[in-house]
Amino acid sequence: MKGAFSTPTRLIVLAAFYFVGGILGKESAFMSGNIALVWPPAGIALAAIILFGYRFWPGVAIGAVLFSLLNGTNLGVFAFSTAIGSSIAAVVCAFLLQRIVNFRASMDRVRDVAGFVVLACLLGTTLNAAFSVVGLCYEGAIPWDAMFSSMLIGWVPNAMAALSIAPAILTWSASSHQKWEPKLIVEAAICFIGLILGTLVSFYSWHIYGFQSYPMAYFPYPFLIWGALRFGQRGATAGTLLVSSLAILALTQKRGPFVRDNEQDSLILIGSYLGVLAVTNMLLAAAATERRRAEEARRLSTERFR
Repeated sequence: MKGAFSTPTRLIVLAAFYFVGGILGKESAFMSGNIALVWPPAGIALAAIILFGYRFWPGVAIGAVLFSLLNGTNLGVFAFSTAIGSSIAAVVCAFLLQRIVNFRASMDRVRDVAGFVVLACLLGTTLNAAFSVVGLCYEGAIPWDAMFSSMLIGWVPNAMAALSIAPAILTWSASSHQKWEPKLIVEAAICFIGLILGTLVSFYSWHIYGFQSYPMAYFPYPFLIWGALRFGQRGATAGTLLVSSLAILALTQKRGPFVRDNEQDSLILIGSYLGVLAVTNMLLAAAATERRRAEEARRLSTERFR
């Protein structure tokens, strides 16, 4: 009985998380309130399908439909196309990652990160955005000749969620051999505080004094690198999620170096910034982990030889 009840319960929980993620995404509304800067449901759906399997796609679809209904959207083509796009994109990404990359949720190999970026953050999010925009075009909310430009605007929030939210869920759900000794905990706390302060300085202070044209947004990078090298992929994804959240919050308040008169320019700028930050951080953590494993294997081989 317990086994039979677990799957429906998980579907309901997944739909609830998708719905809550939609509310958070709505709070990050930009471009005169029409587009979210980040769309958390895309990251939640992708991580859930990778972790729990393809059979959980109905939870994604139900969550998408419920959010559309409770958000005031009629149960029409757009609501169903969004639900279908979210489900299909997550399932296709999970399938391709397993078949092509033999993906591991810990993302501790460079191939895992590279495959995730290409198959999930490029292919999957594009597929998701395409379904949503086609639904809007069919209902007449967007003209058909503006379909591709609208897809770009819709793709950025999905990609940012896939790069910041999904990796954090995946890596923190996977098992870890990290031993949290007191010294390491203190080091992690110092890195965390430095990351917050660096991000706050970058997005909440310098732009006031006319330094928008200078690379002040890269102040958090030393702490991000520190976290990736010392704490592995968990440290990298947590740091990326923290910086992304603060940067997006600053932009919704019209603060930070990426504020422009044209809202679409601001969206593309912060999307490029967070994309480079996330990919670099994850690749660095994976490469460092692979090197540590290679050195450990070489050490053990030398001991056996002796």
